Amino acid sequence: MLSDALSIADALKRTLEAEVGRARREREVLRTLDSDRLFASASARAAFNAEVARLEARLAAALSGAAGSLGITEVTLARLRLAAPAEAETLSGTLADVRALAGALAELDRLNLMLAGRALACVQGYLGALAPAPAAYDRRGIRAGGRTLAAVSSKA
Repeated sequence: MLSDALSIADALKRTLEAEVGRARREREVLRTLDSDRLFASASARAAFNAEVARLEARLAAALSGAAGSLGITEVTLARLRLAAPAEAETLSGTLADVRALAGALAELDRLNLMLAGRALACVQGYLGALAPAPAAYDRRGIRAGGRTLAAVSSKA
């Protein structure tokens, strides 16, 4: 009855496990500023997002179909446990693992975002040192490089 939902939930769990591993390895990519690997990582994340959306839609359809075959009008784990206790318990455990992996991935994403911000600040500092902006302005507020004050203002 719930075998399709169980297999889809397991596939979702495996997909999240792979993405958590990839997100952990992304720290090294950010440390080395390997642009090719950064772009490949962004592409892999887009593919992951699409796969998760596809699996979620399939899981919802499988749960709906299982509920219909069990005579349940509203799909909840509590109601599934009444109709198919062993399968519902396995599904509950797998979904708990999925929630834990999603939380771990969110935490890794926050850390990677912070590291990416630091890498960006470092690169901007290097670029500023290599090609410093002129400090002189003419009487109209135009920098010697041709930009106006409004273009470089932090309030614009």
